[in-house]
Amino acid sequence: MPSFVEKQIEDWIARNEHEDLPGRGRPLDLEEYFRCPEEWRLGFSILKNSGFVPEEVELLKDIQRLSEEIERVKDHEEKKQLRERLQQQQVSLNMRLEKSRLRRR
Repeated sequence: MPSFVEKQIEDWIARNEHEDLPGRGRPLDLEEYFRCPEEWRLGFSILKNSGFVPEEVELLKDIQRLSEEIERVKDHEEKKQLRERLQQQQVSLNMRLEKSRLRRR
């Protein structure tokens, strides 16, 4: 006899059989999960599931966005301001990465 939780999961699957979920039908890739120290896994899982990303990742996204925007912009002054912002973000990222590297020593 299935437990209450198993019954809830079975009912949910039955109701959402045609739902298009990312990764549906493919095996889970748990390699990254098991690379992380066991005592950190729960915390990282909670952060990841709540949409949190490290500041370095946010900086990388911003750098990419700024680079793309620089390519599109025609106005020389606006392009100059975007390049300055891009340079600031690159310096911030490099400083964070260096600080992280030094901590691991």
